[in-house]
Amino acid sequence: MRQTVDLADRSDADWTRRRYRRPVPCGARRCRYVSEPIEQSTEVSGLFAGRLDFVTSKWDMDLTISLYEQLPDGERLALFDPPFEFRASYASDRVHRHTLRAGERQQLEFHGERLMGRRLQAGSRLVVVLGINKRADQEINYGAADDVRAQYVENAAVPLKIRWFGSSYIDIPMRAPSVATSKP
Repeated sequence: MRQTVDLADRSDADWTRRRYRRPVPCGARRCRYVSEPIEQSTEVSGLFAGRLDFVTSKWDMDLTISLYEQLPDGERLALFDPPFEFRASYASDRVHRHTLRAGERQQLEFHGERLMGRRLQAGSRLVVVLGINKRADQEINYGAADDVRAQYVENAAVPLKIRWFGSSYIDIPMRAPSVATSKP
């Protein structure tokens, strides 16, 4: 999947805090992945993690990951709120910045920091929304190799281009609930 994000265009940088039941945001700066329906009620409990496999045109990017249960009637329920947000250059080391390799295929491992717990209904689907952060209320990472505090909108003259590969994954801790049996 190919994605282009114009970081200089601020017209789509709106952000309104909404609570739990909401439509999944999709657009030029987000990709949505939907699972097959879950056959039986299943517990989701713990922290998620994953690996992104991609090529990017920039040295850095700010990512957001949201996870939803899409109920059989189509309504979506956020499994945690707000979305998990992280800067790619700090994903492997929270203290030292490691910039990406622009133009090269690479893998980025990440670990969620927010516990979640819910019993998903049979027939529900999991929806993962992977996005690039352009929120007006946060520092914007324009993707230059410089420290983000030293970047200006001029660094966004060329849009961020990402090619996501199918070997990317998100590991979600799931298990079917145990069935209690009574002994006669």
